[in-house]
Amino acid sequence: MKALRKAMVALAAGLALTTGVLQQPAAGADPADGTARIKVIRDSNTNGRHDPASELPAAGITVELTDYEGNVVTAVTGPDGYAVFPPNTVLTGGKYYVRMKMPNGSFLQPTFGAAGGLASNAAIIDVLDGDAELTMGVRNPDDWCEDDARLSTVCQVAATKSGGVRTTVTFPFRERGDSNPGNTTALATRTDTGNTYGVAYHKQQRRIFTGAHAKRHTVYGPSGQGAIYVTPRDGGATTLFTTVPNAGTTAHQDSVRFDGPFVGVVGKESLGDIDISEDNRQLFAVNLADRRLYTYNATQPTAAAPLTSVAIPNPGCQAAGDWRPFGLGVRDGVVYVGGVCSAESSQAAANLRAVVWTYNPVTATFAPAPILQQPLTFPRGEVNVGVPGFNRWFPWTAGASTFPQQLVAHPEPELSDIAIESNGDMVLGFRDRFADMGGHEMPNANPSYTNSGITDSGGDLNRACRKPNGTFEWEGTGACPNNAPTRPNGGQPANVVEFYPGDFVPNAHLETAQGAIGLHLREQRIASTAMDPASQFFTGGTAYFDRLTGSRGANPGEQGFTLQKLNDPLDGGFGKANGLGDLEVLCDEPAVQIGSRVWYDRNKGGAQSVDDDEPGIPGVTVQLLAEDGSLLATVRTGADGAYYFGPEHGVRPNTKYKVRFDKSTADTSVINSRRPPAASGLVWSPVQAVGAPGDLNSDAVPDTAPTGQFATTEVTTGAPGTVDHTVDAGLFINRL
Repeated sequence: MKALRKAMVALAAGLALTTGVLQQPAAGADPADGTARIKVIRDSNTNGRHDPASELPAAGITVELTDYEGNVVTAVTGPDGYAVFPPNTVLTGGKYYVRMKMPNGSFLQPTFGAAGGLASNAAIIDVLDGDAELTMGVRNPDDWCEDDARLSTVCQVAATKSGGVRTTVTFPFRERGDSNPGNTTALATRTDTGNTYGVAYHKQQRRIFTGAHAKRHTVYGPSGQGAIYVTPRDGGATTLFTTVPNAGTTAHQDSVRFDGPFVGVVGKESLGDIDISEDNRQLFAVNLADRRLYTYNATQPTAAAPLTSVAIPNPGCQAAGDWRPFGLGVRDGVVYVGGVCSAESSQAAANLRAVVWTYNPVTATFAPAPILQQPLTFPRGEVNVGVPGFNRWFPWTAGASTFPQQLVAHPEPELSDIAIESNGDMVLGFRDRFADMGGHEMPNANPSYTNSGITDSGGDLNRACRKPNGTFEWEGTGACPNNAPTRPNGGQPANVVEFYPGDFVPNAHLETAQGAIGLHLREQRIASTAMDPASQFFTGGTAYFDRLTGSRGANPGEQGFTLQKLNDPLDGGFGKANGLGDLEVLCDEPAVQIGSRVWYDRNKGGAQSVDDDEPGIPGVTVQLLAEDGSLLATVRTGADGAYYFGPEHGVRPNTKYKVRFDKSTADTSVINSRRPPAASGLVWSPVQAVGAPGDLNSDAVPDTAPTGQFATTEVTTGAPGTVDHTVDAGLFINRL
């Protein structure tokens, strides 16, 4: 019965496409048809495959099923990512085109294709023989980043150092070991920028923004406390982008106890983090002095005035002066703003709290309530092994007169950076304010004490897991996984529960993170600024943690990169006391992809038919040619006849290419496994097919005759981030 129905459907489809006369079985799905289940996932690393450990279902995506008559039914994916289509009375035939439709204004688009990966948009599903399921993918184009992109950070330079010491630098994400002129590029000096922290990157214009920062024993740049500078990534002069108003007035006093009176300004004046919108149009900056979020037009060479200035809400800290915002993160059109209740007014550790708000840049409004509030009272690792008492967060020190006699450590939290993981979890970078108030071999800031000493930073890297209802819970609580505490090579004690247990230097420091995060969604590891990252003492650089296990391996030093070393002419002079600023991954503009399928066009109509047995043809050679005809890349079609050209083949946005198909290597066993026809006997399908959807037409024009070896089509890629999976070619056997 099934075979008879398939034959009837195939005949009807062939007649409909070749004569325009519709002959079909009774309207509506056959009762024996199965249920079509379409799962849509968020392909965060844009590799065209589903990585279940880190990639979530995509809810709210409209899925359409279309039969060969053009009848359509729709369903919307639920929280589990599924759109379900039971047998219905609208569709006919049992085989249907499947397409996704994005909500208006959505940042999501269909994802890239990959051999053996996710089904592309306009796939076909067959429920004639029972239930069937497809998995499709969507992605935010801004999530894409090339493999081993470069990172950028800023080196912080002591006031007694030369003005020619480097500040803004870049280096490869996968670099390990020591910095040197061969693997690290210096783009600006202290004379250009002074001391900075925040880093943001404009992908289209390839410009790196850096924001002024208040740190003891440093100097501001030529434009003071509120300055944001911009440096061309490819080299060139650093210039002033804008000056954020009301950022503070306190001057450095380096002649007094190595700038001792300035310690009370740290975290309270100048700028915190800066970040840029996904469309590269808006630059966001946190003003530490007036606790406001400033937004600037990032497309201009300079910005005279902010577009908006909005107060960052006080979440209810014990005193108004205890609210200290600092960190930023941006993903999916949402700006995340983080800060702490400092407990400075009460000096009670129980009042320490981390807070994260969300901000809508379209409406210039904050959410009614924070998405995260976490007491900072949990046990932490010792800053220095064998030096008891510094295994927790401390309330903020008010200033020089309250500065403690002990200089080695006094961890005071600043929530200085936020990154959003593939699955929606928040990664939170905490900078130790005390390390910016102390330093390396500097006198005590408190005039009551005469001692000098070395300060070690005690920052942290933490995780807050996103729950299905959109709220968050802290690592090691509820359903938020933590990675088992162990003590390999002198690691964390058993009572310290962390998502990132690799945050230690063996037998020396049990907290090394310094508050800045570099998240690259295509890399296995996440980067964090860190103390002694490659197990070399009195250094600063980047440490790399496995994104799922939080580990740095059996030897953590192998997953570190040293940027600053004492007594090196390039070093800023702060040793273990926060010598680096923010981290930014310098991704190129979102990549584009073209491709689709070579198929056996059984009915010779030039369109892929849902109701004929028309498999993809493996083994067909496909060449990507430049507009002038020069060869750029070659691939072969996979088992399903699919092929793709993307950034790995040099495909660029808004560029004209030619795609040439070579049938001579086709695996024709899919047409007839017992007696495969000769590839030379295949004929190229007609380009125009009457009544067929445009994304299913054959596009390949024979270079000579329809029976020739090659067929070619011209393609112009779209804007950055676009995908064109409509470049198809049909082949058939020229016989009755």
